[in-house]
Amino acid sequence: MSNRNEGNIFEYILEHVNIIDVISDYITVERSGKNAKALCPFHNEKTPSFIVSEEKQLFHCFGCGAAGNAISFITQYENLDSIDAVEFLADKYRIDISQFAKGAHQKNTSHYARYYDILRDAAIFYYKNLRLYPDALAYFEKRDIHIDVIKQFGLGFASDAWSDLLKAMANKYSKSDLEKVGLIIENKDKTNHYDRFRNRIMFPIINPKGKVIGFGGRVMDDALPKYLNSPETEVFNKSQTLYGLNLAKNHLQDKRQLIIAEGYMDVIALHTHGFTNAVATLGTALTTDHGRLMRRYADEIILCYDSDFAGQKATLRSLDVLQGIIEKIRIIVLGENMDPDDYLKKYGADKFKEKIDQAITATEYRLNHLMQAYNLNDDQEKIDFLSKAVVIIADLSNAFEKNLYIEKLSGLLDVSRELIAKEVFKENYNANTQYGFHAKSKKVESIPKITSDKKRYLEKQLVMYYIHKHDALTEDQKTLIQNFSYSDELQSIIDYVVSYYESHTEFSMQHIIENADLSISTRLIDIVQSHLSVLDEIDIELVMNNLQSISLDENIEYLMQQLQTSDQKQAIQQEIQKKRMEKQALQLQMRRNKFKN
Repeated sequence: MSNRNEGNIFEYILEHVNIIDVISDYITVERSGKNAKALCPFHNEKTPSFIVSEEKQLFHCFGCGAAGNAISFITQYENLDSIDAVEFLADKYRIDISQFAKGAHQKNTSHYARYYDILRDAAIFYYKNLRLYPDALAYFEKRDIHIDVIKQFGLGFASDAWSDLLKAMANKYSKSDLEKVGLIIENKDKTNHYDRFRNRIMFPIINPKGKVIGFGGRVMDDALPKYLNSPETEVFNKSQTLYGLNLAKNHLQDKRQLIIAEGYMDVIALHTHGFTNAVATLGTALTTDHGRLMRRYADEIILCYDSDFAGQKATLRSLDVLQGIIEKIRIIVLGENMDPDDYLKKYGADKFKEKIDQAITATEYRLNHLMQAYNLNDDQEKIDFLSKAVVIIADLSNAFEKNLYIEKLSGLLDVSRELIAKEVFKENYNANTQYGFHAKSKKVESIPKITSDKKRYLEKQLVMYYIHKHDALTEDQKTLIQNFSYSDELQSIIDYVVSYYESHTEFSMQHIIENADLSISTRLIDIVQSHLSVLDEIDIELVMNNLQSISLDENIEYLMQQLQTSDQKQAIQQEIQKKRMEKQALQLQMRRNKFKN
């Protein structure tokens, strides 16, 4: 959607969906007062603190802070960017957004919807077809893939017939469109078409928005090619697609980490054993587009390729591709020429979890792989290894990481850190620098604390005290608190709390959350949470006196500014003098109170 006129598309979508309907499709929402409430889907809780305002078309969780509109909810729940979330909502609620596209792109958008329909129907056909072929079901059973996993991934089967799919879909879709999405192929003499996938287990490839965009097919015997993927189409690009991402993206809220495997079966095995953050490339090498796609969802990538020679080469190549795109990369070394599926079957999920915990950094993997080619007990080979190892370390952008591996190499090879550092840093080497991590640490100057605005802090204490000590206040104190001139952001808060106590005898946080305006309840909860711990230490008289003193200072400063330009200088000077006398009297009273205490 890069060419669309994005000016009003977000507003247009929000005008055509109801946030209550959108959220109710994912969680149970109950009406409560002027708002609706639910258990938050973004963190674990027992008491509902997730509030939805139909009036404002906004949601807010008072437990974890998640907030926003219908588009924001979809971006967070479905782990999509805002443009994808707009398309997701438009498709789900049948909202025509073609008016926001331009030129040729506008003409093509209708094709995409038809292509997605064709591929979805094909996935349903293969899924239902599976039940008709006992051999295919037996194959899944042999691989420990049971019915719940088959449903989760939408797995299916393409029979050995030449045109089963074509016949099933010919009445609904044209041969031209079936060919364009890669499901059928024209024969050599161009007189007919036949199914592309035959006698294969079928893996639908689904994008993060939940659309089927292609298929992978695997033979059940030793026939070649072992795997066959859909060709590149208008909706399917292998170098920009990761198998399993549509499922993995929904399990990254707590830990933004993706495991990258090599194939469909590895991903299914990992998900089956609880590693629901696993994805795989589609028979192609990892690309920069894959890297940028993963960066949208994860902060850390864990490579878990086969342990054979080809897998090691693929790992090194992937590290080069991801450099500069993903900052944190680790590698699982399974050993025994195993892939993740083999390893899980032999050792189980707990052992694989240990492998994740022991995953090594990209630099460590490169150095270990380089080390395999040298005998470090031979001095010349040690020199050859070191000359290549320092190039790997020098290429690191993080100075801490450079120093870490300088020290590791020093210990491994029994070579001084300074000598290795000279080769790593070249012209930037400083003889006065202590390389490695064993130099004496310098005293770090403490960061000075920045105090909050005094008036706002005291106002919040006043509101807090009024809420929780309402019965302990005298009528004069209540009147003073109610009539005090607050900062703009707190005036609406105190106004609401005062009106609340006109009809309630006790403060109820849950009632506030469910019935107050979202902006008021959000700020009120923030005050309660940040000041509750000091409630018993608040000296209400001192707080009010200090606020009165600040208010008098503000009045005096304002009058002094008026004095510069006003024709009523004498009257203003008299008012200034009056305010100064009020402040002196207040300060005297504060000193007396302090003396009494």
